[in-house]
Amino acid sequence: MRQPGNREVAPGRLALVQSFVNSLNVEFGPDEFASLGGFTRWLAEYGPPGAGRGVTGADRERAVELREALRALLRENNGGDPDPAARAVVERIAAQCPLVLGFDEAGLPGLRPAREGAGGLFGEVLGIVVEAAGEGTWQRLKSCHDHRCEWAFYDRARNRTGRWCSMAVCGTRSKMQVYRQGLKTAGASGPQGGGRRAG
Repeated sequence: MRQPGNREVAPGRLALVQSFVNSLNVEFGPDEFASLGGFTRWLAEYGPPGAGRGVTGADRERAVELREALRALLRENNGGDPDPAARAVVERIAAQCPLVLGFDEAGLPGLRPAREGAGGLFGEVLGIVVEAAGEGTWQRLKSCHDHRCEWAFYDRARNRTGRWCSMAVCGTRSKMQVYRQGLKTAGASGPQGGGRRAG
């Protein structure tokens, strides 16, 4: 999927987490998880083999809940306040989606979902979050600072100073909003006209 501002997608397996969060375009739509069919199609495209089989409405609801909790954590990565409720959601869903030790094709050990289907996908997404946090890449996955957008983008700036998914669009729009607010504030606090005092 093309990223705003011609940014590159998140590296490696973290791209799956980015795609999961960006299954909703907050500003313009669509929401790929809005229906069971849409969520099933997303799973078939991005999830592990067979992830789209036997998906239920409860699975779709958990997907939306997890997605928005992860978006809240990405706001934290972009300077937002800690969100205890979002962290609680992630912990609760993680408890329902255990990971087990497994070996890849090269014989290297790693964690993989203990379940199949949607639960396996949730476990994989959360396992990647933990893996990326250890590597220092999780902190670079952020939610756009413009609350109208909130697109998940990967910040490759040396000092992790990126705030917007696209400086040309969201950055400029946010700065114009601050500028207009400054003008409004200055106008409200300007000289006040007064009548003559009674002698």
